Amino acid sequence: MDTTSAPQIIEHIHQSVDFTPTDSKWIPNSAKFLVSGVSPKGKGVCRIHQLSGKGKADVVATLDEQCEHGVKCMTLGHSRIDQRQVAIGNYTGHLDIYDLHRPSSKPIFSVKAHKSIVNSVDGIGGLPGYGASEVVSGGRDGCVRVWDPRVETAVMSLEPEKGQNARDCWTVAFGNSYNDEERCIVAGYDNGDVKMFDLRTSSIRWEHNCANGVTGECLNS
Repeated sequence: MDTTSAPQIIEHIHQSVDFTPTDSKWIPNSAKFLVSGVSPKGKGVCRIHQLSGKGKADVVATLDEQCEHGVKCMTLGHSRIDQRQVAIGNYTGHLDIYDLHRPSSKPIFSVKAHKSIVNSVDGIGGLPGYGASEVVSGGRDGCVRVWDPRVETAVMSLEPEKGQNARDCWTVAFGNSYNDEERCIVAGYDNGDVKMFDLRTSSIRWEHNCANGVTGECLNS
């Protein structure tokens, strides 16, 4: 098969790390990106890399000392470009928000979001966007929760019914936020379930089963 005219993915930089990476995110309007994960001793790792002209991605700052437990996921979607705040979900169920302008400081927001691992987080309302700044989290406990960084309690929580086996929520995403009122979240589970929840009407808008576990999803804004 001739692939010469097909789109090509070219490796720009290859760099070894001394931990198990779990997530990576570009920092908007910069040549920097975040890489997070867990060290061999089970400690959290979150480092800011900057692209250099020498074909390397140098570590310019780190949140390792603040991340006591392994980091599973992170997002900057809730943060304005001038703020540069990252929301981090860890292996103990905590959701923390750090100011990247002050990477050595304590989190500006911290809450026990889930009973166990926070598998996925997504943010909205930052960058050029609509509506309030919010973060959604999905955990191994089967719960999906929406957080407003101004308060320490979830503004919305989707939980398994009593007596029902909790399915592991693997991925969450915001979307359909084309004005200050409309906003939806999508959650994917280990059994293949995909559910779209309308935050304005507080109702399930759509659901489907994909037969296999859902590891990622994207919902248009």
